Amino acid sequence: LAKDKEVASDIFSEIYTSFKKGSLTSIDLELAFIIDITGSMAPYADATVTTIEHMLSGTGSILSKLKINFPEIEFHLRVGVMGFRDIDDGPDQFLEKSTNEGSHFVDSDAFSLSFVESILGSPSGGGDVAEDLLGAIDRSATWSGPDDWTSLIKFMLLFTDAPAHGFSVNAPNIDNYSVRHPSGLTTDRVSDSLIKSDIDLFICSFNPAATSRTEEELAMKYLGHKDNHEQREITAIPMIPKTQSQSEGALGGHEKHIIFVLDQSGSMSDDWSGVVAAYNGYITRLRQNQRYSDLVSVVQFDSAAMVTVEKKSISNVPSALGYGGRGTSFLPAAARACALAMSTPSTHTPSIVFMSDGEAGDANEAATRFSQLNNSFQGHIANANELDLNVIAFGSGASHEQLKKIASSSRNGKFQMSADTAELSNIFVQIADKGQVVNLLEAEIGKRISDAVSDRLALEYVR
Repeated sequence: LAKDKEVASDIFSEIYTSFKKGSLTSIDLELAFIIDITGSMAPYADATVTTIEHMLSGTGSILSKLKINFPEIEFHLRVGVMGFRDIDDGPDQFLEKSTNEGSHFVDSDAFSLSFVESILGSPSGGGDVAEDLLGAIDRSATWSGPDDWTSLIKFMLLFTDAPAHGFSVNAPNIDNYSVRHPSGLTTDRVSDSLIKSDIDLFICSFNPAATSRTEEELAMKYLGHKDNHEQREITAIPMIPKTQSQSEGALGGHEKHIIFVLDQSGSMSDDWSGVVAAYNGYITRLRQNQRYSDLVSVVQFDSAAMVTVEKKSISNVPSALGYGGRGTSFLPAAARACALAMSTPSTHTPSIVFMSDGEAGDANEAATRFSQLNNSFQGHIANANELDLNVIAFGSGASHEQLKKIASSSRNGKFQMSADTAELSNIFVQIADKGQVVNLLEAEIGKRISDAVSDRLALEYVR
């Protein structure tokens, strides 16, 4: 039929005419949302919730589109939801709900959306970069409740930003199970589970460059399965353009060297414990976002400056920071920070977080030092444009004018104010998330997926 569009069109018209005559008046659909809820998905949590909401409700929903295309047919949609983490997350790996009878699919969109929102409320876990996509797909495909996978049309949508185990680069913290899945799962076995249950799979990726090998391998095994007589295919839907995502080989290219420059002068004595708590909150957020290959350095300063943490990986960063308590000088701290920035490995990009609650007589010289660093940045640091420089004025005694001048040393400089340690903690967490947040047109993503699923459904009807 693909070779003769006229014949295909005639057959489609004939079949649809038979629908109108009443030979097929209703169709049951099952749609399973399988959602990666590991830490790296935190930046995409809201986009995922909104996308699923658009698919299930409103004029752009799947059912609305189908009713327009097939007005004589009544469609009944039941939805199943499962959140998944990685293999080493143990009993927290899978989150799913079922009815009292043991079925995973329900006909309540509100119930399904509520569960989606709850499991994406605080993504966590994961450990390495690769995730257990094969385990999640296979678990859902083999749901065996009395009303599981019983409809005429069955779809599974997988939301993730990571490759499956065995399909990522062999590097530290990238894939703990690169050779063999502990349950013996392979793309052949997972494809077999999908084909046996007559399920079509959509892979919705927030990092298409990283997931492409997984998508290609699964698509090949699925299409080439001996029982796939209709030559059905897995559909990959990029949630962001591939050019904006991180490839497997470039995962290290987006790694950061975060350099904290923290004022420990005498005026900080009452607030130092809160500063340390904010710093630890930053580290925690990086771990939640699975930024395990990032490096952290800390410069603490009063009238002098010293490096107390130097290029430590996220997993080895100390939680305790000592305290000084003398006067305030910015230039020694700037000099130390610039030296650390210039020593950043070629695989990383430096990002400076400068915090002070006071003013200093050498602020202009400190700003000049950061400006000199910025000017030489492109020649010495890989993947660099302008220095990422975050400057925070803490409390009411900080000189905004001086700190703004330091921030202006780079076009990527940003000045922020923090009244207390609680607000400082929030600012630190926002900075930690900054490199992860992607500006997604959520409505367009939902529309794109709904269109793709509706198109596939239309093809299903004419088989």
